[in-house]
Amino acid sequence: MKGVIALIALFMMGCTGSAPAQYNYYRFNTSHAEAGDHGTEQPRIYLDQINIIGVADQQALVQYTGEHTVHIANYHYWAEHPKLLLTKETLRYLNETGFTPVLTVNASEFKQGEYRVLIEVSDLAGHYQQGAILRGSWHLYDTSAEGTTLLGVHPFNYSAPLDEDGFDALITAHQNNWQQLMKYLQSEIASVVR
Repeated sequence: MKGVIALIALFMMGCTGSAPAQYNYYRFNTSHAEAGDHGTEQPRIYLDQINIIGVADQQALVQYTGEHTVHIANYHYWAEHPKLLLTKETLRYLNETGFTPVLTVNASEFKQGEYRVLIEVSDLAGHYQQGAILRGSWHLYDTSAEGTTLLGVHPFNYSAPLDEDGFDALITAHQNNWQQLMKYLQSEIASVVR
């Protein structure tokens, strides 16, 4: 009987020996600036939800740890799915730079002279040498009486080194990459808007 009690006590000690996992959730640091002055009537920019393809299409943070290897974090996650986070950031940025952005799913109809943007992200990951990487393409469409016309496909490829080790630095580098993409997107849209 003493052996059974000792065995149970030993088993219970083994079950309580490990600490529970510590989950961490990350989002971009958003400092909201005042919305741009829409002094002249700008056409609406319809934005499709950001499309993420491949291994980055998940809430866990992704890192390329070698030439052909990927690590998916066990305890480090985006606070919301990255396609939602990036869609919100894009809407916010376009609004702050003077455009009138609308999610395409909220549009009842497209009017002539309005534009539609589709962004497809193929890589959103940490990289063992390049820091944070962001790759993909964005498409700009014009709506006219004849229908929707593709004005251009614009590939993008950004990498930002990490200031220090850790997931906080990775998120900051991802945000820097997204801001670079937003500046490029805004300047290209501004050059074609009539």
